[in-house]
Formats: sequence, structure tokens, C-alpha cells
Amino acid sequence: MTGLTRLLSVRPAEAALVGQLAALFAIVEAARGVGEIGVDTLVLGQLGPGALPYLYVALGLTSLVATLALGAAVGRLPRGRLFVALLLVLAGVLAVERVALSAGSAAVIPVVWLTAYVAGALVGTLLWAIAGWVLDARQAKRLFPLCASAAILGGFVGMIGAGPLARLAGVDNLVLVQAALLAGAAWLTRRVSRSGRTRPSRRTTTSLAAELRIGFDYVRQSRLMRLIAFAYVLFAILLFSVTYPFLSAMTEAFPAEADLATALGLLSAATTAVSFLTAIALANRLNARFGIATVALVLPIVYLAGFGAWLVRFNLVTAVGFRFVQQVTQRGVSNAIWSAFYNVVPAERRAQVLAFMDGVPGQLGITIAGLLLLAASDLLTQTATFVIGAVAALAAAWIVGQIRRAYTDSLLRTLREGLAEQLLEGGPGLIGLARDPKVVSVLRAGLSEPNPGVRRLSAELLGRLGANDAAAELFALVDDPDPAVRAAAVRASAALGRPLTAEAADRLARDPNPIVRAALAIALARAGDPDRPPSILRALVEGPTPAERIAGLDALAELGDSATSSWVMACLTDPSAAVRGAAIRALAAGAAAADDPVPILIGALADPAEVVRVAAARAIAERGGEAQERTLAVLLTGDEATQDAVLRAMEGHGDEVQSGLVPWALGQVDRATTLRRWSKALARVELDPDGEAGQTVAFLQSILAGRGAHIERRLVHALAILGAPDDGGLIRRCLGSDDAEIRAMAIEALDSLGDRRLRRAVVDLLESEPDERRSDTVEMLESLVEDPDPWIRAIASRVLAQRGAGGQVPATTATLDEIGRMLVLRRIPLFGELAPEDLQRIASSAVEHLYPDGEALMREGEPGDELIVIVEGTVRVIRSDGQVIRAYGPGDHIGELAVLREAPRAATVVADAGGVRGLTISGAGLKAILRERPEAAMAMLATLAERIGTA
Repeated sequence: MTGLTRLLSVRPAEAALVGQLAALFAIVEAARGVGEIGVDTLVLGQLGPGALPYLYVALGLTSLVATLALGAAVGRLPRGRLFVALLLVLAGVLAVERVALSAGSAAVIPVVWLTAYVAGALVGTLLWAIAGWVLDARQAKRLFPLCASAAILGGFVGMIGAGPLARLAGVDNLVLVQAALLAGAAWLTRRVSRSGRTRPSRRTTTSLAAELRIGFDYVRQSRLMRLIAFAYVLFAILLFSVTYPFLSAMTEAFPAEADLATALGLLSAATTAVSFLTAIALANRLNARFGIATVALVLPIVYLAGFGAWLVRFNLVTAVGFRFVQQVTQRGVSNAIWSAFYNVVPAERRAQVLAFMDGVPGQLGITIAGLLLLAASDLLTQTATFVIGAVAALAAAWIVGQIRRAYTDSLLRTLREGLAEQLLEGGPGLIGLARDPKVVSVLRAGLSEPNPGVRRLSAELLGRLGANDAAAELFALVDDPDPAVRAAAVRASAALGRPLTAEAADRLARDPNPIVRAALAIALARAGDPDRPPSILRALVEGPTPAERIAGLDALAELGDSATSSWVMACLTDPSAAVRGAAIRALAAGAAAADDPVPILIGALADPAEVVRVAAARAIAERGGEAQERTLAVLLTGDEATQDAVLRAMEGHGDEVQSGLVPWALGQVDRATTLRRWSKALARVELDPDGEAGQTVAFLQSILAGRGAHIERRLVHALAILGAPDDGGLIRRCLGSDDAEIRAMAIEALDSLGDRRLRRAVVDLLESEPDERRSDTVEMLESLVEDPDPWIRAIASRVLAQRGAGGQVPATTATLDEIGRMLVLRRIPLFGELAPEDLQRIASSAVEHLYPDGEALMREGEPGDELIVIVEGTVRVIRSDGQVIRAYGPGDHIGELAVLREAPRAATVVADAGGVRGLTISGAGLKAILRERPEAAMAMLATLAERIGTA
């Protein structure tokens, strides 16, 4: 990245596209500047300022039709060709009208004025549509000010050249200059549309009316867009309420056409120059520091201050001063901001929405401004007109305040649409179902379905809906062959107040399935039986199998009976993680009379099993106050898994934990930055990737990258806790999306959440590139040997030892052997993404075996309780008929299907010539990893899918 691109926040891959976009903005704005000064001078010099209000009304109506037509065309035609054709057509119309001006008829002047201004409105919409088409939401926030700066620079050249050109060639020929510049813009638009990150145009067979409704329907459904529409109306009124008094004052001060054109051009050029400096030096910083939704307040504040100044004194100086500040603010700061708001609109609808907004609210505001100015000239004093302007500015400020609150919501809504988040968050709920009279009859029919899942769900819903008419049918299902259906029927019958017969209760108490017995205990307890539920539940909680203990604990959690405290407390140290998790749920529900359960819950945040940590986190999240304060201490001292659990426990308590969470998170930003820098530096170390040293360095590099990525996820979680507790999962999923636009919107959403310092630091971390300066490898490794992370220290020491740099090798051979196994395992896709802690669990239990030529690694029909990873050699998979199905080699794993299905082996696997070296992993260990680590489960699914696809 060169100094200039770094200064302009342009990344190397973007430089060519941004250069073309900037040139396009500059040329179009130069055309607009020359043309509008030319036609303004013609109108003011030959028709007088009194014609302007009538022209504003005509401009609003004409632009309304033109921009709506553009919006419809965008949906029906290829965008690149449409934009080029539009610019060429506008250039041609202006050239023809210049010929008409030669006839000397004053009637042509209003037509030329309208054409020049309509062209300006259309190409303005077109410019930002192209920019939004080729840039994503984060690029828009960073690069739109640069586009605005280029536009300002182009406008400066056009405006400052308008006066000399008018003196040299005549005011009439400024229209011809505008036409020529638009033709040049058409050529450049063609290049941008080919080189940008564009999407295919949406093909449609819908009617023109339907196309016109696309933008309107989106605006109607989006609170943010509705607010922006109201703001557009007000800003159009405000703009022309300033323009008319300003031009009247200028006409009175400069009666000659050439002098007026020169004065307007010089003032516009000065305005443009300051606007350019503002956009290039200030706008990006303001956006980054305060966010675009906050900076949007600047323009209405300027309008309010300006009308206040005019109310005190209106003359040429105050007219020019207000116009100058208003134009600088609008061009240098505001234009890019209001255009960036549209990047929350899905890309396929963005151009139509932009065209609708410019075509309806914007042009409606111009029309209203013209009508107000006409009325004011006859009915109101100048002071009353300025008061109306001040009131409109106050209304605009209020609406922008509402936009600030709606902006993040709109980003999240767009992300939900992209990920079908509404399906993840569920439907309308049971209350809505109960209102439909057909639902109960459908559910009653479901009780007799052959599929046990349908019968179970039907029974559960009927019980929760209170369908008393189905009580007899539900009672009949207590003898269903499926245990889950039996349990659901018992619960539903109890919910409907249908007591079980003594015979049925006796039979269910002997049911072989623990969930049925647990359901019976709950039903009896709720029916008021004081004797049988405790004995049933105690037998379950003290049962020999985890399934029994879990069923009993879950029942206790539902009943919340603290009289069973000792049973629950005994299960908190159960060998089964699932049982410990159930015990935590029961403790949190009040099924244990602990004086202070919080220390127990906080201790469970560090449990080795994720199921226990999640249960404890949810229990703490339901509490506030002191429970949240205690979790902060664990956040500072816990390992990564514990920190993840602590953050989950803080969900919903952002205000309570902010003072402690923000400093911790800022420290994590520094840590992630360091890890990324080291990871990038190690990736540049040149070593044989298949050699031992190369593999170890690659392992260290992956640990650094993985630790950094995990910190980033935790930081996003922390920001969500502080600013969007209900949408943290959504944002994290979107940040992992392959779609750059979705990821950009997620980062933009983050940039408006929580603590300002923290969000700025996190967004900078997510968007910045690691330091590319080369580091001395040995010096870096020596630093890593002192790292607080034990795995980073261990692997860095191993790398130093392999390089012969005097590093201290870990003392025990067992540790080195274990790391060696880990290096083998991580080359296998199934385990490649696992953290070193998880790899160690597998490596420590893996047993190395040597299989001579022809020996069977596993035999068809044998129980499948092991997975074998092939380290060296190849094997053949043979069926009982002698047919060789396929062969496997180093890095492959075999036997996983039998382990997952708990079924006998489907084939025999035999070692080929030269023998095989393999690592044997127990089925129990494999299942534990798959349950606790989704990334390993996904890798397993990918492997199985690949094998099925090549079978």
C-alpha cells in the first residue's frame, strides 16, 4: 500500500476501480457545475428571479417522472448498458437544445433549464447507484467520501471554468460543454461496469407498474427508508428555500449576465474547494469516529443556524455565508453519508429504492418548495419565510435523530433476510396456532399417524393448547410402543387435568424407559400425589445409567422441589458431562436448597465439558447483580473455553458488566493484533512443508491464527452483549459468510453497537491488514517461548530445537511424542481445524499400531468401536465376496461409519505390501469430539459426502 492509497484508505486491490469511480464522479459533477451555472445565468439574466419558483414546481414534477422511469428501467434492463445509454441520451438532448437556443426564443430557456437540472438529478442518482452497485457496505463507508471528494473536485473545475468559458464562448455554449462531458462520462461508465464487483442484472417479466412499486414497497416496509424519505422532502424544501433568496441577492448585486456567471462560478468554485478539503480530510474521520448516522445530524444543524442568522440580518454577505457553509456541509460531508445509508438495502433492490427516493420524496420536496416560495412572495414576509425554514430544519434534525436509532435495526434486518434468520428464530407461536380452528383437528389426526415423531409432537401441542376434546385419545397413547410418545401422552394428559388410573400409573412406574417414568413423576406431583413422585425420582437420580440420572434431574428442574437438594448436589460431580449439565439446570431451577448457588454456577463455567458450561452460563444469565459481578473475575483469569462461557453468562446484562467488560475486551484487541502479526510473519518463513520443521512451524502458525480468530469471535460477542444482545449470533454468522456484502453489513452493524472505543477497536481489527514488516524468525520464536499460552510456548520451543537455535526442548519425551502425534493428526481433514487442546485429547488416547503386509486392520461383521488413522502405507477395503471396493493411504481414516452407527463393520480392511502404520482412536473419544466440536463434525460430514460422491 503506497502512502497516497493509505492516506485515502484505499486498499491495493481496490485502487484501479476506485480511480475509475473517482474519475467518473469528477466528470459528471464538472458537467453538472458548468451546465447549472449556465442555465441559472440564462434564467436570471433574461427571465429574472421571479421565474424560479415556477421552475422549481416544474422541476419537481418532471424529475419525479424521470427518476421513477429510471427506477423501473433499472429493474428491467442490463444496468451497465442502461447507465451508458442514459448519459448519451442526455448529452444528445442538451446538444439539440443548444441548437434551439440559437433561434433566440426566450421560451426555450425554461426547457433548457429543466433539462439541465433533470439531467443533474438523474446522473446524481446514477452515480451513487453505480457506486453502491460495485462497493459493499464497508467499502461504501470508507470510499464514498473519496467519491464525494472526486465529485467536488470535478465540480470545482467545472464551476471555476464556467465564467471564463461564458466570456470566451457565450453563456449559451455552457450547455454544449455539459453535453460533451456527459458523453465522456458514458465511456467511463462502460469501463467501471465491466471492472467492478457487480452482480448480474435481475431479469424480470413483471409489468412496468410492478417494477415501479419495488422501490415504494421496500420504503413502505422499512422504518429507516420511511424516515429517510421524510428527510428528503425536508432537505429539498430547505435547499431551495436557501437557493432562491441567495440567487435573488446575487442577481441584484451582479446585473450583467457575464458578471453574474463569473460571480456564481467563483463562489461555487470556492465552495467546492473547501468541500473537497472537507471530504478528503475530515469526512472519513468523522464517519469513523462517530458513525454515519450521527454525522448526518450536521446538515440540519447548519440549516437551523443559517436561517437563524438570516432572521437576524439578511444581506449579500449573510446570503453568501449561509450558502457557502450549507454547500460545504452538503457536498463535503453529507452527500456520501446519505448515499451510504442505501447499502443496508439488499443489492438486487438498491437501485430501484434509490431511484424512488430521489424521484418521489426528493422531487416532491422541490415541488413543495416552489409552491411555498410562490405563496411566500404574495402572502408572507421574508421573516416569516425564514421562520418556516428554521422550523423545517428542526423537523429534519428530529427525523435524523430517529434515523440514528433505526440504522442498526435496518442493518440487522437486511442480514436476517440474507440468512433466512426468521426461520431460525421460529414462527408465530402457539397462541397463533390456537386461533386457527383447523389446527386442533389436524393435531388430533396426527395422534394416529404411523410416524412416532408426528404422534409425539401432536400430543405435546394438544396438551399445551389445552385441547380437552382430545383427552381420551391422548390417554390411549400412554401405551404407545414408542417411549417418547408415551411420555408426551402422560404430560399432555396431566396438562389437561385428566388423572391417570391407578393401574396405568403402576404400569408406567415400571416402564423400561426413564423419560416415561420421569414424565409420570411430574404428572403425579402436579396432580397432588405427595408419596410416589419422590420415590420415582430418587430411583432415577440414583440410577445406574446416565440416561436415568438425566431424566430424573430434568424432572426435578421442572418441579423445582428443593427437598431433593442432596440428590442434585451429588450429581454435580458425576463422571458424565450430560448428567453434570442436568444437575446445573436443576440447581438453577431451585431443585437444590443451596445457600448461595452462584459460586457453584461460576465454578461450572470452567468445566471441561461444553454442555456443563452452557448450562451454567444460561443459569447465571437469568440472574443479575452480584452474579454478574462475580463473572468478571472469571473472565480475567479463565481459559478460552471459560471466557466463552462467561460471555454467554453476561448476555442480557450489558449495562451491569460494561465497566469491566470493556477494559478486558480492549486488552483482547491488543492480544489479537499481536497474534495476527506473528501468524503472518510465520507464514513467510520458508521451510519444506513436508519436513518435520515445516510441519511444526505450520502447526504453530495455525495455533496463532486460530487463537486470534477465536479472540475476534469473543470480541464480537462482547460488542453484541453491550449493544445488541438479541442479535449477537446473527452478526457472528454473517461475519463468517462467504458473501463479502453480508460480511460488510455485519461489520457496519458492529460499528454502531456498544461502547464507542471498543467498537472502533474491534472494527479496525477486523478490517486491518497485519503488519507486513519482516521479523527475525529466531527473535520472534524466542518471544513466543515466553508467551502466556502454554501451547504456543511448547510448539515454539520445538521449532527452535528443530532449527538448532538453542531453544529449550520440553523436558519429557512423552510430551514430544504426543506433539508428534498431534502433528500427524492435524494433517487429516477431520482434525485439521481442532484447537491444540482437543488434538491433545485425541493424541493422548491414540494408540500406534503396525500392521504387516496382508494383516486385517478390521474385519467385516466385527463390532465397530474404533477409528484408524493411516500414518504410513496403504490399505484395501474388501467385501466378503472378495471385491475390492477402494484403497486408502496416508492421511485417510477408516472405520468411522461403524462407530457412528454403532453397527458391525461392513467390510474387511487389509494392509498392502510394505505394511501400514496407524493410530487407533476409540469410538467413545471420537463421539465426544464430534459432540463438543462442530468443526470436527462438519469435517467428518464433508469426508463422508466426498466418499459417497466418489463411490
